[in-house]
Amino acid sequence: MLAIPEVQITPTMLASQQGPDGDLGPEAAGAILMLQATFAEVEGAAGFWAAAVPLMEALASAPGFIRRYSFADGPSITLIALWRTGADARSFAATPLHRAAVRDLYKERWQYSHFAAIWEVTHNHGRVIFCDKCEGITAASELVCSGCGAELTDVYRRDPNSGGCVAVT
Repeated sequence: MLAIPEVQITPTMLASQQGPDGDLGPEAAGAILMLQATFAEVEGAAGFWAAAVPLMEALASAPGFIRRYSFADGPSITLIALWRTGADARSFAATPLHRAAVRDLYKERWQYSHFAAIWEVTHNHGRVIFCDKCEGITAASELVCSGCGAELTDVYRRDPNSGGCVAVT
C-alpha cells in the first residue's frame, strides 16, 4: 500500500462506543454523521475534550444511536457515527447539552477547523456472512447458515453473558 502515491499509514488509537442500538450492524444505519476537527493549541484540545466527554456519556442512551468510531491523524480528529435515522442524529444535536457545546466551541474557539455533516443513507445491499463451514452466504440478521445450518457469529450482537459484543474466535 505504501507504494501507492499519497498513501500514508500512521499508528493511531481508535475509540469506539456502542449506543442503545449497538447490537445492530452498519446495514441498520439510516444516517451517518461525520465530524472533523483540527487543533492548533493544546489548550484548545483540552477544552474540546472537556466538552466532548459529557456528550459521549449522553450518547450511551441516545435514541437511535448505533455506534461511533473516532481516530486521530496528527492534529486532526475524525468521528464517524452510525444512527438509525437522520432525525435521531438531529434530535441529539438539538439537545441542550449538545447545543451548549457547539455554542462554547464558537465562543472559545477550541479548534483550528471544524466540519460536521449528516448523510442520509439512500441504499445499501445489506450485510452478509460468508460461512466458513460451507459455501453458504447468509443475511447477517439470521442466526444460522442458510447452507449448512451452522451457528453464525455476528460481531455486532451483544453477548448476553458479558454485556459486550460477541467475540470472534
